[in-house]
Amino acid sequence: MSKRLLDKSNEHFKKAIQKIPLGVTSNFRYWGDDETIYIDHASGCRLWDIDGNEYIDYRLAYGPYILGYADPRVDEAARQGIEIGGVFALSTELEYELADKISSMVPAAELVRFSNSGTEAVMAALRVARAYSKRDEFIMIEGGYHGVSDSVMWDIDLDEWDPTAGSPVLASSSLGVPKHNAEMLHLVPMNDASRLKDLLKEKHNDIGALLIEPILGNCCSIAATQEYMNAVRSLCDQYNVVLVIDEVKTGFRVAKGGVQELYGVEADLCTFAKSMANGYPIAAVCGKEELMRSIKYGGVLHGGTFTAHSVAISAANKTLDILQNTNALETVNQYGTDLRDGLSKILSNHNVAHCFTGHPAMSGLFLSEDAPTNARDFKGSDYPFYEKLAEEMLEDGVLCEFDPREPWFICEAHAKDALKPTLDAFEVALERSLEG
Repeated sequence: MSKRLLDKSNEHFKKAIQKIPLGVTSNFRYWGDDETIYIDHASGCRLWDIDGNEYIDYRLAYGPYILGYADPRVDEAARQGIEIGGVFALSTELEYELADKISSMVPAAELVRFSNSGTEAVMAALRVARAYSKRDEFIMIEGGYHGVSDSVMWDIDLDEWDPTAGSPVLASSSLGVPKHNAEMLHLVPMNDASRLKDLLKEKHNDIGALLIEPILGNCCSIAATQEYMNAVRSLCDQYNVVLVIDEVKTGFRVAKGGVQELYGVEADLCTFAKSMANGYPIAAVCGKEELMRSIKYGGVLHGGTFTAHSVAISAANKTLDILQNTNALETVNQYGTDLRDGLSKILSNHNVAHCFTGHPAMSGLFLSEDAPTNARDFKGSDYPFYEKLAEEMLEDGVLCEFDPREPWFICEAHAKDALKPTLDAFEVALERSLEG
């Protein structure tokens, strides 16, 4: 039972559950009948729930807020977008302006199409990849997350896996996903180029695409090595497989040119969403012109009634302008580094084994001395203790995801005044967790 007052949230839950499954519009927002909270408003890096509880937020809606909630620069651009009128089943000049901006930041993004969510962008990328390659099967990396379409809602079952009993089994993360969809999918571990090479050598006539997050955004931010990414690019070239880099979380967050800039590897197709409009709903599928020209009459169908809404396009234009022309990302990265250093000092002082994975803008905190190199290594972390620690931090006003596989997301607004209260709350929560 929470020590925070949640009377209003609990009362609202009783109403909401009558009309909305689980009382929320995303399964991940349900924390329990007596623990689910409802937000009143947000600003900067902070949330306030309807009971008046204040939280320093490191979930940031799972990554969209790179500048902070209610950023006045972006919100003013969105208001200007309202004046345009919305969507029309026709295009506006703003779409070209934003596409051109993305192309200038991401060399692989020679052509751009807009979607409304990361899920939609990945669906479109896979469709283009299959059309271009004329092969239906594809590869994903264990621990990768690519949205909630049926094709990609598969992964190894780490929760039920006993590492002493062989390899983990493939499982869908939802009921209702057709079992035959798994026949199109091949999973390989991160950072194991030999396994990938063996698979492609055997099945390259059937496999048309490889879909990868070089930093696993839903698995502790485990990162590919430079050597592995070079091998991925080389093997895709060798076997004529379309390399799809999913930058829904890393795009415009870890660098102005995304994760592709960090690794110096260009995708054939790539997807963006979260940070590109600082919380407004927009996504993009981008890629080399030869592949993207598959989108045409008589070719690949791509569209959507609300695609390229004038509010979202305007917000994205402003967000990317800020990221291109200010030191916002440097601020984000420095705060993330300072936060890591502070957390590490506290954990070390209490003799808690730990390491950090991924990028300072979206760090994974791993409670083990050895950093993981693939999703299976997650089983080596003391994740039950992490979950307890996260619940204790919430009581002191610091919100990170209870699931340790989700990173700590940083926004520019954190750098204003969040570091000391975060570290103070973390230390108190750690001491309580160790005592309990």
